[in-house]
Amino acid sequence: MRHVVSFFVVLFLASTLSGCIRVSTHVTVRPDGGGNVTERVLMNMAYMKTMMTAAGDAQGKIQTTSSPDRKRLEKSAAAMGEGVRLKSFRNYREGDFEGYEAVYSFSDINRLKVSGRPDENVEQDSPAQGNTPEAREPVLFRFSKGSPSKLVIVMPEEKSVIEPAKKGDPPSTPPTPEQQKLSLAIIREVFKGTRMTLSVGVEGSLVSTSAVCREGSRIILAEVDFDRLLGQENQDSALLNLTGYGSSPDSVRDMLNRVPGMRGETGREVTVLFN
Repeated sequence: MRHVVSFFVVLFLASTLSGCIRVSTHVTVRPDGGGNVTERVLMNMAYMKTMMTAAGDAQGKIQTTSSPDRKRLEKSAAAMGEGVRLKSFRNYREGDFEGYEAVYSFSDINRLKVSGRPDENVEQDSPAQGNTPEAREPVLFRFSKGSPSKLVIVMPEEKSVIEPAKKGDPPSTPPTPEQQKLSLAIIREVFKGTRMTLSVGVEGSLVSTSAVCREGSRIILAEVDFDRLLGQENQDSALLNLTGYGSSPDSVRDMLNRVPGMRGETGREVTVLFN
């Protein structure tokens, strides 16, 4: 299960690299194997302008995601696999978060690859440019048409983003409870409102599925909600370890089972039968 939990760690870290950000990727599949990918990428622009000013931009100028660029979105479509096309895009806003919604179409989900992380457009525009995670294995799909049609969602097998201690390395100094709580308080303020979601849904009738995390026919592969994750009720040792001290894939797996703010599939594959 380590490789699956690693996906959650990458998703978690990807959100922290760009400040206050909301990324939602939803794949809708038809019984014939075609469908759409709806992607929303939003950023707290007031926060981003403040960060750019602090970085030396006196006028607080910043390239925003409020005006989506067709060429970049078409490049994102090509990266999702053969036959994926940009269908439409528009400006999108949720409260203080601004950005875009793009809809991509595909004719064969067997060729589709999605990651659920901010696309190249957001990464290049963020102050943390150049610090993105190396692991970028996508979620893949196996589909066979029939009655019912069968969809297998293959979660990525990625290297852990947390390097284990090597023999001979000096022991790390554990933080004090006060240091842990201070780190968490800073993270809570910086990433207020941050959410990342990757989900899959089917058109038609859901016959059966091995998914354990779903809402109706919508299967939630991975979701991180910072407001809930960093809430006061979650301040225990497992969560505090994720502020940068001694975190591990096993601790994240444990969190998925019991801590509000993180949920998703932990199996290697998820099977869906639908008509």
